[in-house]
Amino acid sequence: MRSYIAAAALAAVAQAQDLDWDAILQLTPVPDVSIPVVYATAPATTATATTISYSSQASAAAVSSALAANPDDSFPLDSALARRAASPTSCQVQPTGVTLGPQATDDSVSAFLAYPSFSATASSAAAAVPSGYVNTFFNLAASNNAYGYMGYTLLTDYDQQKCADKCTKINGCQAFNIYYERDPTANPDADSCKNPPSTTNIKCVFWSGPVSSDNANNAGQWRNKFQVVIAGSNGYVNKSIATPVGYNAGVFLGNAAINAPLDCTGDDSFLGSRQLGNGVFDANLCAIACNEQADYARRHPPAAGQFNKICTFFNTYILYKNGQALQQSCALYDQTWSQSYAKNTGYYYGSDKYTVGFSYTFSNKTDGATTLTTLGALQKRQAAATPTAIQKYAGSIISSACALVATSGAAVTSTATAAATTVYVATSIVNAVASP
Repeated sequence: MRSYIAAAALAAVAQAQDLDWDAILQLTPVPDVSIPVVYATAPATTATATTISYSSQASAAAVSSALAANPDDSFPLDSALARRAASPTSCQVQPTGVTLGPQATDDSVSAFLAYPSFSATASSAAAAVPSGYVNTFFNLAASNNAYGYMGYTLLTDYDQQKCADKCTKINGCQAFNIYYERDPTANPDADSCKNPPSTTNIKCVFWSGPVSSDNANNAGQWRNKFQVVIAGSNGYVNKSIATPVGYNAGVFLGNAAINAPLDCTGDDSFLGSRQLGNGVFDANLCAIACNEQADYARRHPPAAGQFNKICTFFNTYILYKNGQALQQSCALYDQTWSQSYAKNTGYYYGSDKYTVGFSYTFSNKTDGATTLTTLGALQKRQAAATPTAIQKYAGSIISSACALVATSGAAVTSTATAAATTVYVATSIVNAVASP
């Protein structure tokens, strides 16, 4: 399914591969998550943490099933992430938060935000980054509304390493936000306790998408007459990403996506995009889409004289609409492209701006091992079987391309790699629904 729209309606920030705008325009931005503030709902019930379970295997099976009939169609994926809702209780006393030594002279919002210990601790934590992570912002007065909320936990001290260790153990967690939060000592749900004294909690919140200063836009909230505010907010993102089975380690492209030109035969290697709905960012789901397309192409060979386009490479990223996370996208290709082709930074559709973030590419270890960008090596392997990725080209074309690469002195493309993270299997089932 491909939507063809008037050029006046769609302009690219950088020339872009086609997207399925019929699917994209039906999506809405990921809603802001309401992370619990009051976490004691009854005298015998106190919750200090909640984690969103995610099963990569179950999600992959659901996506594979959705694509089995027509792998060319886009598909929405709704993970229906459960959110913990606090039951209303009249003035329920809340557990006391952390003890921070000397406190502000008054229990006011301004004193909390100006408390020097918060900023000093957050600034020190930004310089001591946990191994495998990068610090993306520090000492802000706001928490994140990022992509793929995966729960939170309370800490007894401001310890970014503890927060990182917990994130690493959660399947799908790629980033975390740690901060101080001014919370009520009683649930302010009645006139008799509408503005109770405050307590300070240290929160560690987990996300499957990146946290940045751009999506650190939650400055707190009002609960009756009590104002919840945030201080000393730091963000960290994992530098590695889990590698799908059968693929080479991912290459990080940042805030740009692949914009592949026509190859040397004038052929378009782009096989279309697949759109994942709101949920956990999971590169394995794009690998499933690529594999399904390849299997379908093999089962349905083209007519004589036509190319058999088989997916061997994909680019996955988060698509943002006017700065809000919209979905995870998968762009599929029948040959590998190096990160030098990551020139697509977004699109305009009317007055709306669509941008790219958290972009990675993956190539199939077997089918994507050799492409037209590395044809110079083929001259030394003429006796070897022709790789699947270039079987669509005539021998004369391959020879000419090889000769051109060899005589022009073009270098064989190389890419940086990222280490794989351990995947932990969770228990919740994620359903995918095929679009009609």
